[in-house]
Amino acid sequence: MERIAVSVAEAAEMLGMCPKTVYQLTRRADFPAFKAGNRTVISVEGLQEWVRRQAMGEGAAV
Repeated sequence: MERIAVSVAEAAEMLGMCPKTVYQLTRRADFPAFKAGNRTVISVEGLQEWVRRQAMGEGAAV
């Protein structure tokens, strides 16, 4: 079964960024992160869409 959400550390690895930067991104309204209990998790599908929008220039620069 393919995962639909990942941790901040896993998202950072997917993006080639450090986890600290991804934690900062989680504060943005357009970033697909949410809280699950005490954990911050990131939707894989939402992350892919967010990256697409960034690449197309539809979002604020990172």
